[in-house]
Amino acid sequence: LCFLKFAKEVKTQIICFNYYSLGSVVWEIAVDRPTSDGLALEVEQCACPPGYVGSSCEDCAPGYERSGHGPYLGTCVPERPTQPQCIGPGISSPYPGPDGRCVCKTYAQGPNCDQCPPHSFYMAPTNPQGCIPCFCSGVTQQCQSSTLRRQTVEINYPRGDRDQLELTTSDIRRPYRPPTPAYLSGQAIEFAIGQVLYWKLPAKFLGNKVTAYGGTLKYTFRFSGIGRPNQDPDVIIRGNDISLHYTHRQPLQPDRDNTVEVKFFENNWNRVDGQQGTREHLLMALADLSDILIKAAYMEDCSQSALVSVSLEYAEPYGRGATAYEVEQCQCPPGYIGTSCEDCAPGYSRTGGGLYLGLCERCECHGHATQCDKEYGFCIDCQHNTEGDHCERCKPGFIGDARRGTPYDCQPAATRPPCQCYNHSPRGCDSFSRCLLCEHNTEGMHCERCKKGFYGDATKGTPYDCTPCPCP
Repeated sequence: LCFLKFAKEVKTQIICFNYYSLGSVVWEIAVDRPTSDGLALEVEQCACPPGYVGSSCEDCAPGYERSGHGPYLGTCVPERPTQPQCIGPGISSPYPGPDGRCVCKTYAQGPNCDQCPPHSFYMAPTNPQGCIPCFCSGVTQQCQSSTLRRQTVEINYPRGDRDQLELTTSDIRRPYRPPTPAYLSGQAIEFAIGQVLYWKLPAKFLGNKVTAYGGTLKYTFRFSGIGRPNQDPDVIIRGNDISLHYTHRQPLQPDRDNTVEVKFFENNWNRVDGQQGTREHLLMALADLSDILIKAAYMEDCSQSALVSVSLEYAEPYGRGATAYEVEQCQCPPGYIGTSCEDCAPGYSRTGGGLYLGLCERCECHGHATQCDKEYGFCIDCQHNTEGDHCERCKPGFIGDARRGTPYDCQPAATRPPCQCYNHSPRGCDSFSRCLLCEHNTEGMHCERCKKGFYGDATKGTPYDCTPCPCP
């Protein structure tokens, strides 16, 4: 006799016998009413949690349905309504969770998932995280959407632009040395190549482009060649020792114009090791772009390539495009400026400590300069006849102590009056010929008079010039 399986919903029982006929089959079960067979002590009676019924909690209670997940028969969850109940822009599902509440994205909160949690801003339905977390270079967590508007920097050769582009490889340690320089030809730049090379965009696309976050890099090009497409990244950006790559997933066609658009969102960019870039990586790179490289050779044997146009969206106060809600406006602490607190304020310079881009600390110029280099800290335009990286010394022809921190620290050497203290100041004079310590009961800038309670002529130059008054 063999049994294939007995379970709650067995529809067929196969009983195998080594006999020619079957007389009768008896199967004992337990019921919830008295019988003459006695109690079924071997059958359990469970105390079921909400959503379950049955002696072994094998059924879902009314209003619940089987999810298909969980142990054994699956978990019982509240039945989903026929119409979605969660419609907020920050929802991760249109249906409530097991607790009846809407399930929010990572950076969304509220009954309808329509609010940004603290330290985040700008909720968009297309954002898989809900709202955007504040970056602010790690110096504050207070930010909101900017009021800046989109602006475009571009090159358009059919329009007549004459910007010169440089050819390079993706490896900055192995620069490309072309046998002949790239040249303008008609409406585009063309060149013959036999390896993977990149167009390097000019300086107007570089520098601080942190407000390009959420904007679009768009370029149109055409190429010709034979062989298989190479697997090198289509776009490479570099800044602050960070390199991020973009790889276009759609097929490109030779011998015709191809247009590629890539948004400056972290999910579009990968690190060199293949891992997805983070918002922090992208903003740090954009804060000081040193390179934007666009692939010029797309085939293993590419004979010609032409960049027709390229544009990059960023944001500024007087832009003419849409409002850049994706750009954060941080409440920067003293010493920091920029939408993301990415720059040091005037009078401050970058140090190596802190998160991300480093801390900004006040420059030491001894009160003789109001500006310093924001990256290296040396003082700019020392005043008051001072010089040095920190305005710490007097210029040639001037004497004094520039570190005292007053506008009069350094005086012309030729016009300095002699130190005259009438032998009453053993420490001599300061840089302004003032006696430093008058002795022998004298006082004054030059120890030229007797103190109160003494009389005599202090200018005689003897220790006994001033004697006590005899008056009681």
